[in-house]
Amino acid sequence: MAKKRDPDEVAIRALDAEWSKAAKAHDIDRVITFYARDGSVVWPGQPVATGHRAIRASWNKAMSPDLYLEFKPTHIEIASGRDMASDFGAVYFKAGVKPTNTEFVGKYLVVWKREKGAWKVLYDCYNMNGTNDPLK
Repeated sequence: MAKKRDPDEVAIRALDAEWSKAAKAHDIDRVITFYARDGSVVWPGQPVATGHRAIRASWNKAMSPDLYLEFKPTHIEIASGRDMASDFGAVYFKAGVKPTNTEFVGKYLVVWKREKGAWKVLYDCYNMNGTNDPLK
């Protein structure tokens, strides 16, 4: 008998898929909706960007017309209080790169929190395998 997945894990996996789809489509307006009001991106080589305006500026800086961006969770852990979760996975992030090019694969770690009952991103960070950081 297969182990039943936690409903919050299922919800976050679905949010990850939608968030990744928006990022892959370069839909920054939609991307921003996944972040908490006090959310932050803590990306390498950049100062912490907190709040929707600053997060939008970071995303705008990162986006280029040929940027390929996709992420896939490998492990999601729901905190015992059910108000926080960690989300770890793989990210494909480089101009002109497709997921078959494993040289430009990185790891991400996202912290989710409940905001008015909905899961929202509190912290978003990543690092690349090797020295292939697309923002440098």
